[in-house]
Amino acid sequence: MITERHATAVLVSRRIDPGHVETIENEISRTCLGSDPNRVRGLEEASTASLFIDRSETAPELVWYVELPRAVVDGWDDPQSTVADAFPVDHDVLEPVDDPDERTLLVHAVHPRRPRTIEPGRSETDRSLGESGVSTQPAADVELVRMRLKSGLPERLADWFERLTQQVISGERTLDRLESWSAEMLEQERMYTESIVLDRHNGYTLYQYMEADEMQQVYDAYYDTWNPVARGAEHLMGRLLENPACILEYPLETEFELLAHAIAPDRPRRVGDCLETEKR
Repeated sequence: MITERHATAVLVSRRIDPGHVETIENEISRTCLGSDPNRVRGLEEASTASLFIDRSETAPELVWYVELPRAVVDGWDDPQSTVADAFPVDHDVLEPVDDPDERTLLVHAVHPRRPRTIEPGRSETDRSLGESGVSTQPAADVELVRMRLKSGLPERLADWFERLTQQVISGERTLDRLESWSAEMLEQERMYTESIVLDRHNGYTLYQYMEADEMQQVYDAYYDTWNPVARGAEHLMGRLLENPACILEYPLETEFELLAHAIAPDRPRRVGDCLETEKR
């Protein structure tokens, strides 16, 4: 199973001038949807990318999620700047609001049979490998949820988890049994791509990205199993989050609305795919 050892996922935010939200939406329609389907991915090497908007009256923002093979990113001199500079929307009313050093990937997992097309009703054999896609209504359900951690012990636990993740990425530690349970959950939930990012800007916040066949199926499977990963996550979220219901209850109540979703026609599904990327 592809995990954070083999791929990375990054969130990049841009604050929108409150009086120009519609301007930005029009700009996205003009530049990202239809005219250049690769625009949402931003980088040729990107496997999966999604663009979200938070229409908050006081602090509206765009958030870009992008997934990249770790073998590619590790070869860049300055990965953080490379990704930030590739943000798919460029406009005078947008302003960077995050420091790349404040965001860290904690969890990344990929279903070994996730689709390589975004269009409803089209199978993988219906499309050529040279074809790219972007959609405002992809076949999959795509969500981004913001979860604020309580102060104190929950923040220290997040710091510890970050260190654990870095040990896994470096190969210093393996979590074979945990990954096996996680793979079982991905299969039951029909979760295609899942990432959790820690943000230390203005307190500790977790962002959970989910690309799934159907979000209702995710929650039905999540609560209909004794899988240790599911039950452990439910227990921790209930104790660590200021508002556990934001992620533990369905339908999700999230500030983010999906504007566009794009995938590479040959995006990695298995570890071997990532190794092939490294050879190219």
